Amino acid sequence: MSKKSAKDSISAVTHRLTLEIAKPHAAVWKAFTGEIHSWWPKDFYATESPKRIVFEVKPGGRLYEDAGDGNGLVWYHVIALDAPNAVSLSGFIAPPFGGPATSLLRVAFSPQGKSATTMEITDSTFGCLGDPGATEEGWRMLFEGGFKTWVERKQGARK
Repeated sequence: MSKKSAKDSISAVTHRLTLEIAKPHAAVWKAFTGEIHSWWPKDFYATESPKRIVFEVKPGGRLYEDAGDGNGLVWYHVIALDAPNAVSLSGFIAPPFGGPATSLLRVAFSPQGKSATTMEITDSTFGCLGDPGATEEGWRMLFEGGFKTWVERKQGARK
């Protein structure tokens, strides 16, 4: 008989993160959807030898790591798109990456005048979850440390 650990129990958690980005709404949306390969942190890849991150911004599209030769890892599928305001995604977290669990992720953008944008991230995850704080830390690293920092420093984006 095997012992059950806390990780074996089913739970659900919702994380919310709101970021104020000092760039116009259109520039933020374009950077988020069309330039993901530029801002996705290298240490955030999950596969051993990724070539790039790809975001197919359309209903049914994928957000995935391309490791070449047909190899890679699907992070999410687009389940709803309201361009340039929001995208909703669903993803499966496999056991080697902390699951099994399912994540429903919504990323929304709201203009704040002509030169700033509010980015709201909501992630509802359910399944066999490890440390919920690790998920929140991961979203901060990705969106605050990766995306926000990159897009605000990017030259050529309208101010």
